[in-house]
Formats: sequence, structure tokens, C-alpha cells
Amino acid sequence: MSHRLLALLLSLALALASCLPALAEEPAEEARRFVAPDLPEGAIPYDSSHPELLDADMIYARSAILIQADTGEVLFEKNADELMYPASTTKIMTAYIALQMADLDNDIVTVSQNAIDLVPATYTKVPLSAGEQVNMLDLINAMMVVSGNDAANAIAEYISGSIDSFASLMNQTAQMLGCSEGTHFTNPSGVQDTSHYTTARDMAIIARAAMQDSRFREIVSNTTYDMPATEKEDGSAAHPRRTLVGKTSILNPESDYYYRYAIGIKTGYTYDAGYCFVGAANNGGIELISVVLYDGDTRRYIDTKRLFEYGFSQIESISPESLYAEDPRVIDVAGFALDDPGHGELTLGIRAVDPSKSMTIIANTATIDILRKNFNQISSIEWTREFRAPVNVGDVMGILTFYSENNGTADYELVATRSIAAREDAPPTLEQIEAYTAADENPWPRFSWDYLVPPGLALLALLWLIRFIRRHRRKRAKPPKVENLKRKYLR
Repeated sequence: MSHRLLALLLSLALALASCLPALAEEPAEEARRFVAPDLPEGAIPYDSSHPELLDADMIYARSAILIQADTGEVLFEKNADELMYPASTTKIMTAYIALQMADLDNDIVTVSQNAIDLVPATYTKVPLSAGEQVNMLDLINAMMVVSGNDAANAIAEYISGSIDSFASLMNQTAQMLGCSEGTHFTNPSGVQDTSHYTTARDMAIIARAAMQDSRFREIVSNTTYDMPATEKEDGSAAHPRRTLVGKTSILNPESDYYYRYAIGIKTGYTYDAGYCFVGAANNGGIELISVVLYDGDTRRYIDTKRLFEYGFSQIESISPESLYAEDPRVIDVAGFALDDPGHGELTLGIRAVDPSKSMTIIANTATIDILRKNFNQISSIEWTREFRAPVNVGDVMGILTFYSENNGTADYELVATRSIAAREDAPPTLEQIEAYTAADENPWPRFSWDYLVPPGLALLALLWLIRFIRRHRRKRAKPPKVENLKRKYLR
């Protein structure tokens, strides 16, 4: 009888253990039970030398998406609208709300016993103590760097009063950001719940919004955080100063899965959610956001790298200066010296009128190619001086205005890239005459045979012509000479 009772108690204990909620970043015992997804049979092998040939069958994750951070444009997706469990990537939303609503300089959170009790002993904690007073910014860092579930609960209670109220706020925020009905949160940490779900597309939307906050960007790019010493409400010591160390391999230069362009964001794991990762990368001003859900432990980083490399092969970052430099303006300068090697031909360089206001165009390669072919149609030039020698290197010849559909306009100086000397016997230019006249203090024009001889010769020629015409007319008007016929016949 005692053996039967013991067996029954063991069965009940195992049943209760299996019903425990699976929090984000579950222990290694759960990880051993997890079977990572694999690529389908017959899938085309991934070729790292041709990242642009990425196919859905080359991604291990059950659900994935890649978007351009600036525009939200979807570059790649795989089952992006399938309902998935987000695990600890949930904390992206929690951090986003906390950064929007809290006073990071002054808000001090007193950690409740409830915030700690909601996290089973075997799951990830900072750890925090009941009654410990922690600055809000320190809590957010602890939550994101080491995935502290107790920190997430403490943040939620401070902002909304309870976990349930904060979950309602999370759902309202998701709707405000444009998430679909496929997203519903029940807690701030990612604890496994059949009513706590999202999609890869919606997680990308949430991450994109969060990454627009510079404070969030800094937090999620860190792999460690120095947390100051804390005290309890009664003034007694809670925890000494400590360094929290995260485990996001893609951000760790010493890891085999390090990616040099990665700048965040958050990992997650539960048995039901699998290994998840929401990532961000920036290469030459091109910023991408990726999401992989229900993936393998290391395969989530492999997938993320493949997504990023694909994205960087599809998106180009270029400036108006670079576009112009591919086909610069060439002008012909008049009055150049006879020994000028370019025979007056001058290529114009470009420089920003205001160097502090740079413009970067980020678009897919097809769009950039269109800009290249139509640069003259999306820019205009106002010439500011005559194309006549002498020209000195660096002289501003005109102002080019570039028109961008999304970034407004930008002005650039078109400058001479070389000097061109003037021909010695070339007549003065209008600008030279104006400058000479302006510098002359004599109100009367200075005498010069150059100014007198040509008009004098012209006047003499005119007088001669008038005289010639008059003489010709007099000859025609004189009556013919008539002989004296009378005298002739009477002779």
C-alpha cells in the first residue's frame, strides 16, 4: 500500500512539474528536450558567396521576416503571419513602454515580493530582492541584457499597478503601432501562455518602433551592464555593485556566431516558443530588422546572418554626391590660354553647401539605378559665374539642388577641379570691365586709343561714303552738253 501511495505522489509531482509555466530563457533541462527545426529535404544549399539567392527553405526558423528599418518595407518573409509564441522577445514591448512612460532620471521602483514570486526559482532572474529600490533605467537594462523576468514584473507593476493592467497597456500599444489581431500579450516577460502570442511581422513592427528611441538602441546593443549598488526601503543594503553579463552571441566578438554589423536586439526561449531572436544590423547607414521565431539555439543566429546578408545585397545606401560623381558635369571655358592641356574643358566637382546637413538615399538597387539614369531630372543647377578664363581651382561655378522624394532638398556647390589661365590677348570679359570701372575713382572714362581709333576710323569711312554718294548723285543730275547746231550749219 505504501508503495502505491509513493508512486501516486511521484506521479502527481511529475504532473505538477509539467504544468509549471515555461518562462523565457528556460533552463538547460528543458533545452535538452527541445528539438530544433531543420531544413526541408531537398532544400537548395545556402551559398554564402551569393547571399542574394536566399530562399525560404534555407531558413531553419518556422517563421521569419526581414524589414528595412527606415521605411518598414518587407524584404523577405517566411510564414510571417503565423501565430507564434514570442518568449522573451516580449520584453521589447515592455522596454518600449517603460521608456515612453517612465521618468528615467527620477523614478525609483520598489520591487515587490509578487514580482519575484511570479518567477519560478529555476528561471532567469537579475536577481532582485523584495523591498529593493532600483532606478527605472537600471531595471530596463537588467531586463534586456540578462533577460531578468523579475525586472520585467517590477516594471509592469510600477507603471500600471499590476501585471494584468500592464498587459492591457501592451495590447493597446500594439494596436496603436499597427499590429494585427495576431498579437495578444498577457504578461511583460514572455511567460508561456496559450493566450500570449504574436507574429513575426508584428514583432518587426514593435522592434522598429522601439529602435527609433536612442535610449533603447543603446540598451539593446550592450552585452554587459554595470548595475549600481542598491538599498532597501529601510536603508539597509540590498545588492552591491555588480556587472550583469548577457548571452547574445551575435553581439559578442568572441563568439563563433558574432556578426560585425549587429546592433541588437533580444533573444528568447521557451519549450513551446523554441529559440527566438529579434535582431537589428546597420551597414553603411542601411539598417535592417529581422525576426526569427521557433528556431534552434545557434541556428537563430545563422538564420539572422543570412537574412541580414540578403538584405544588404538588396538595399543600397548612396549620397547625392556619389550619384553626381558617377557622371559629373563638364563645361567648356572660353578665353583659355593656348597652351591649356584640356583646351578649356573643365570637370566640376561637388561639395555640400552645409556639410553638417548630409543626405543619404537608402533604397533597393532598382530604385537607385533609376536615380542614376535620371539624375538630371531630379536635380537643377543655377550657374553663378561666366564660363570664361581665368578660373582657379575651387572656384564655385554654380549651385546644384538635389530633390529627394522623402528627404527634401539638398544644395551643393559645383567647383572647378583645376585652374585654367586666360589667353593673354583675349578681350576683357564683362566681369573684368565692371570690376575695372568700379575700381576707377575718376568719374570720366579714361582715354585710350583703343577706344578712340575704332570709332574714328568708322567715322572717316562714313564721311567718305557720304561724299562718294553725293558726287555720284551730282553727276547723274547734271544735264547733258548740247552743241550749237546753228553755228554748225551756217558755216
